[in-house]
Amino acid sequence: MAKIRKVIALIMVAVMAVVMFAGCGGESGQAGAGDSTKAAVGTAAVSSNQQMDVPKEKVKLSFFLSQTGWGGEAVDPELMAEVEKVIEDRTNTDLEVIAPPQSSYNDKLNVVLASGDIPDIFAVRKAMDNIHVMASRGYTMPLDDLIKQAPEITSLVDQTYLDYLKADGKLQGVPMYVPLSKFIWMRKDVMDANGVKLSETPTTDEFYNEMKKLVGKGVIPFTFAKFLDNLPFFFNPFGAYYGIGEKDGKYIDGFNTPEAKEALAYVAKLYKEKIWDQEFLTNENTTIRENLFSGKAASTLDYYNRYIYFITEAENVKAATEFVPIYELKGPKGQGGNLYEAIQDALCISSKSKNPDRALDVLKYYVYSEEGVKLRCLGVEGKHYTLENNVITPTEKAKNSGYKCDVNQFYLYYPKITDFGFKWSETIEKLIPQQVKFNDETNRHLGPKYSIPSNKSDLYNKNLSGYKKKIDEISSKIIMGSCSVDEGYKEYEAFWKSINGDGMLAELNK
Repeated sequence: MAKIRKVIALIMVAVMAVVMFAGCGGESGQAGAGDSTKAAVGTAAVSSNQQMDVPKEKVKLSFFLSQTGWGGEAVDPELMAEVEKVIEDRTNTDLEVIAPPQSSYNDKLNVVLASGDIPDIFAVRKAMDNIHVMASRGYTMPLDDLIKQAPEITSLVDQTYLDYLKADGKLQGVPMYVPLSKFIWMRKDVMDANGVKLSETPTTDEFYNEMKKLVGKGVIPFTFAKFLDNLPFFFNPFGAYYGIGEKDGKYIDGFNTPEAKEALAYVAKLYKEKIWDQEFLTNENTTIRENLFSGKAASTLDYYNRYIYFITEAENVKAATEFVPIYELKGPKGQGGNLYEAIQDALCISSKSKNPDRALDVLKYYVYSEEGVKLRCLGVEGKHYTLENNVITPTEKAKNSGYKCDVNQFYLYYPKITDFGFKWSETIEKLIPQQVKFNDETNRHLGPKYSIPSNKSDLYNKNLSGYKKKIDEISSKIIMGSCSVDEGYKEYEAFWKSINGDGMLAELNK
């Protein structure tokens, strides 16, 4: 795979216009088979009674994953190499890890794939939208036969979520994380100071009326990131769908419905009356999170596993408070649901891999075993962290390289770890039960999510990227008031006609 490194080097000195994916609005950073008595992963050299069963023959494999995918997100090359050593030891492989920065991951993956030298294992972001592109271009290997030999995966992952990752009826990857969802987190101190009274499932009218109390009070009532694929949280209460959806067993243009227009009019009202963040189109995820935990904003939309993060970060900046959830808004007809993303990132095996079974072994260990998930989230004891009085403490080297010693990361993975074999800080230990409660409750409020099969319509495959871009464009114009709902949809209908949208739906519904 030396060719890959040459390609990566070329990327550093030239901008290559290879754009396959839309940007990811989320991030991609839960729990298992393994020795539960083992506190965490140690060095690569392990005693025989701890050694996992591995094949005798060592093989070479390449693994393409962003910098933040290795040991608590520490990006120091030496620390990443320590994680690599452990995986190699547990799976008897010789790994070539290619780890571009998170911000440029998609572009660099696209270039590498186009070069024809496909890594044995690689991650695909926004997989429910992009997995069919990978399959149609011949990059991925169907895993249907291999997965039958992997009870470590099938015993944890519901078949529904594997079905989301099919193209042409064949499984093209496995989920990197559990299904993800978002809801609104609110600062209790701001609510109390301004008499805001909201339940965990308020109506859209209640949300508007109560949040109006915060306008002009020196705080952003609701801060929102620029990623408009988060709008479904506000579409769901109106029975609308942000994209191609389903109704009565048929695929429909969910964006062009009376319900979607009603939803956009509602969000536009929130924006016009300054409940909605006026700077939302430039906000990164880091911005909205800092706005919330610092007290600049009263609320935001974020992942269900953020409770401990917000509590601890607020304390760090001397803005401590309790954070309360709004799981969903209820619309005029009682409809609702949170922002359900289902499968965001997937791990695929190259169609050209000479050892796909061994590549799957690496995934079974690193993503679907308790020990592997600990390695992914924590790194290597003595390198990334130490245990002082049985309390986990990051090393200076790890702290200086972006390390996150974060229990919240474990809630993103399938094997559920309840016994870490060590203690988190006293503060975190007290917060864990409440976070687990939020984790469990969010699954009772899931919004709709539809998977469109890639083999049904050539027009859909061709138009998907442009379609998503257009509905974001129209939505932003309507929300910011640069056009009315009617004007926005007049422009949208012309676009729909230009891509033969009706023909696309006809193909999907054959």
